[in-house]
Amino acid sequence: MKTDELIRLLAADTLRQPALQRTLMLALLPALALAVLTLWFGLGFRADLLTALATPVSVARILLAGALGIAATRLALLLARPEGPQTARLWPLGAVAVAALGVLLWAFVTTPSDARQMATVGKTMATCLVTIPLLSILPVAALHYILQRGAVTAPLRAGFVAGLAGSGLAAAIYALHCTEDSPLFYVTWYGLAIMGVALVSAVIGARSLRW
Repeated sequence: MKTDELIRLLAADTLRQPALQRTLMLALLPALALAVLTLWFGLGFRADLLTALATPVSVARILLAGALGIAATRLALLLARPEGPQTARLWPLGAVAVAALGVLLWAFVTTPSDARQMATVGKTMATCLVTIPLLSILPVAALHYILQRGAVTAPLRAGFVAGLAGSGLAAAIYALHCTEDSPLFYVTWYGLAIMGVALVSAVIGARSLRW
């Protein structure tokens, strides 16, 4: 049997996209709700959250991380289908990356040179690098569950995208606590935490999503 014919047969035999989307919502939304509750009871929301949500440079981290999470979740749904690697488009992820780099460059230019190191390192780097992966566990697990119910033909890529999605959404949740408002901090350390989760998820997906 030729590969193209096998893919067509698998596409006809797996869950339809609406069914995958419903299952995703049933799995992912509770995972995100638990992540919010974990943050709330574990670290708490920042005291000036309402003010921060009205500050563009502060709210940008929620928007960037959330946009990454949503775009990657959509891509993961596509990769759950056997024809996913051929139909999936990466430009939404690229657009988020370009936006993040643009914010980072703006912050670098507008921050005085003697304050850049402090703005980048911040005071909560370790908390950020630990908490985002921890908050990512349930969302990433939910996405792996969805992918396992599909017919993944690119397990390494699907695992990586699931990691991006879950950790991006987790980073947006963590931003409700974080008081580091400089893009030099959050683009750098949120980005590293997200990439770390994505790489681990890719390694797991390469094994667990393989037929």
